[in-house]
Amino acid sequence: MNYCMKWREDDMEYIIRHLGQPESLSDEEFVQWLKEEEHRMLFEAIRNDREAFLYKTDFGNISVEEEYKRFSGRLRERKHRLYVRWSVAAASFLIALGTIWGLYRDEMQSVEVAKNEIYAGRKVAELILADGQRIRLDDQVINIQEQNGIQITNDTNCQLAYLLSDEKKEMRDTALVYNTICIPAGADYMLRLSDGTTIHLNCETEFRYPVQFAGNERRVFLSGEAFFDVKKAEEWPFIVETESMKIQVTGTRFNVKAYQQDEFVHTTLVEGQVSVDQLDGSGATEILSPAQQFILDTHSGIAQVREVDVQLYTGWVDGMFVFKNQRLEDIMQTLARWYSIQVYYTEPSVKNICLSAHLDRYEHIDTILNIIQATHKIDFIRKGDVVTVFPKQEMK
Repeated sequence: MNYCMKWREDDMEYIIRHLGQPESLSDEEFVQWLKEEEHRMLFEAIRNDREAFLYKTDFGNISVEEEYKRFSGRLRERKHRLYVRWSVAAASFLIALGTIWGLYRDEMQSVEVAKNEIYAGRKVAELILADGQRIRLDDQVINIQEQNGIQITNDTNCQLAYLLSDEKKEMRDTALVYNTICIPAGADYMLRLSDGTTIHLNCETEFRYPVQFAGNERRVFLSGEAFFDVKKAEEWPFIVETESMKIQVTGTRFNVKAYQQDEFVHTTLVEGQVSVDQLDGSGATEILSPAQQFILDTHSGIAQVREVDVQLYTGWVDGMFVFKNQRLEDIMQTLARWYSIQVYYTEPSVKNICLSAHLDRYEHIDTILNIIQATHKIDFIRKGDVVTVFPKQEMK
């Protein structure tokens, strides 16, 4: 059967209309409509014709209506001698062209959206000083004198550092003055504290810390994710406080993931030793050894210590997404936070598909989605910052 002849213009417009509103792709009516073989073929033709998308930068020179008329005319003139393969290919090209039209008409600002998407992996942060002054950080050189005399520098390697004079190093009775650094989506940043501790801060993270530590402890506050390499000082404990747990060390390397909106938060130890407490006091203090993780269910308050592959939780520091037999919903949550995208699922069951992958987190989002899609378990449609996920059988 020549399915090209069955594909009507209103079918094309029906699909294009839903592509223009990706959240509607999960509507029951549309899902049922896709179960018809010819509808699935048309949908797949639109999805698969990557070549046509090369025309989007020249979109202003294309008349979709005229191209459709010419295409329809050729079909009528040659319908008795067209091969199915040629018909499908020609229709696929034109339909993808129409898809571009549907996606980009009335939305010329989409060019700016695309520009923003490729910024994932940038080195950007915002520094908030004790007096409330806000300073954008990137690869520019900055030298700031804080109100207590501490020198703050930012270099071209995108590392913020706090420098103490020899005189200041001996002053532990000084009043605490706090700064805060905020990392947006799609960015990370390096920070060197006044004691020599270095911290790699992940995206969507807020970190509050003294410009100079004082008293008998070094206490900082984290919301988000960070990898700590703590300067050893056995008599001077380093404490990381999150909304639900407190981690105490004297000198070690460990990762803390504690986003407020996440159901699970955890501390993963790479080397040394740490102690972890729940802030609500409901559990005993847990002492971690290397390759162990303290994980807390913030809803139930249940915590446990388990052995883990630390690379799964620290790979981001080396610029990698590392997933091992991980649920798709968890993978997409990680990608959503990094690329600042919204994710929709056409079926709840697709969230539980498990995948393993090593991915370069500085790649464009489309490259990442294409690699995952190559597993032949799922399919994606992306429009701007909205990604819709389909189980593979829907697209056959």
